[in-house]
Amino acid sequence: MTPEQIIALQGLGGLAIVVALVQILIKPFLMDARLWPVAAIVLGVGWNLFLAYVLGTGDSWGYAVILGLLTGLAASGAYSTQSTLRGQ
Repeated sequence: MTPEQIIALQGLGGLAIVVALVQILIKPFLMDARLWPVAAIVLGVGWNLFLAYVLGTGDSWGYAVILGLLTGLAASGAYSTQSTLRGQ
């Protein structure tokens, strides 16, 4: 597997991880739902930076941050979509 494929999987798989982390770690302790998307973005950036360090792709820190922002934004979009579908 090439480094480019690993980085792509890092961002793609990160979406489910970030959604799960927000559900488990943030929602029970942060009652203000307006801050959940911000928490998702922070967790997305943190997750991607962590994976860049662990996988040894440290030469692309900027790419990991951008990928983390996109992952967090996608996760926060999942919350708004879910609320819309529920009719809330």
